[in-house]
Amino acid sequence: MKYVSYLFSSMCVALLFSACNEDPELFKLESYPDEMHIRSSVEEVVLNKGNADKEAVTFTWDAATSPISSADVVTYKVCLYPSAMKDDKSEYIDVGTNRSLSLTNDELNSMVAKWALPGTPVKVTAQVLSNVNNELRYVKPEISTVEFTVTGYEKYPVCLYMVITDEAGNVSSQRLDQRQLGSGIYEISFNMVPCSFHFTTTAEPYPAYGVDEDGQLEYVVEGNVRDYHNNVTGMRTIIVDTNTGFNDCRVLNIVQLPTAGLIWICGNGCSVGWNTNSTAGRMEMVGSAREPYLYAWTGDFVEGGEFKIGLGNGWGDQFFYAPTENADPVTDHRLFMYRFQDDGGDLKWVPSVSGRYTFTMCLLADDMWTKFEPAN
Repeated sequence: MKYVSYLFSSMCVALLFSACNEDPELFKLESYPDEMHIRSSVEEVVLNKGNADKEAVTFTWDAATSPISSADVVTYKVCLYPSAMKDDKSEYIDVGTNRSLSLTNDELNSMVAKWALPGTPVKVTAQVLSNVNNELRYVKPEISTVEFTVTGYEKYPVCLYMVITDEAGNVSSQRLDQRQLGSGIYEISFNMVPCSFHFTTTAEPYPAYGVDEDGQLEYVVEGNVRDYHNNVTGMRTIIVDTNTGFNDCRVLNIVQLPTAGLIWICGNGCSVGWNTNSTAGRMEMVGSAREPYLYAWTGDFVEGGEFKIGLGNGWGDQFFYAPTENADPVTDHRLFMYRFQDDGGDLKWVPSVSGRYTFTMCLLADDMWTKFEPAN
């Protein structure tokens, strides 16, 4: 009997270990066939910057249905990716219940620019996903894809050339560069005279940017280029923003600092103390490439203390001084041009609060101001 009992126990243990060694059965979502059959309006497209806002491609697809209830709402979202790199997908575009999506030359080019050099054809796959909205059960999305070929253009050249014609008919040029490569925002500061001007993207006459009837940039690949006109004389900053939504050229009178970008805070009214040109006191340009005239410092301020803004290496250099003696930056937002101390006295700001704040200065010569607000 002992032998039989031992044999039975051994068989049970063997069966137990055998069962443990089997792979568990995992739950798998049911897949459904493609009902959507996405289609592209083009098999191949060469994008054109001159038609940036015009339609480049339209995708359409048939309706997907819910396997649970005909009352379920089905929504869709679309992404694009290079066919050779399926993991490099664009952001999904949610189109709701619509069963079509159109992309402009600019929108499609912004995607393609990440996958291929300008002028180089690349095979692109458009993918649509369906989403069944059912409160009780999750349904695996259907997927439908279509492939087409796209050739993109250079959206943002490295620089622009300002072609200037003065009142005497003399023609000259200035190069505008980007503070941030890839931003599409170009800038230059120089002494201007009354003149007319437009911009080119290369040393050749075209492509060019002129001005349209609404005062916006007009991209021109042939024919007449309408000029901007300038009537002012003196140092000005030209900022050209080629991005959709702005598409403008501004001639700005920005305060030119004695040393470009060198601006700092000091005083016992802030945590920097009376230390000149210290790293801790450096003010930073906080505007975008569109607003290179905004500078700010964030730190601890002390109620009843004093501070001023320096522009050189020491006390003998020029400063931005308070508009009046003991001006409270919380309530007095006036700002005047920088100067030497002897040209108006050692006037300092005196905050009426303590704590962490941001002190901002706008250095547009025609609209100078300060702002003092709690730091996030």
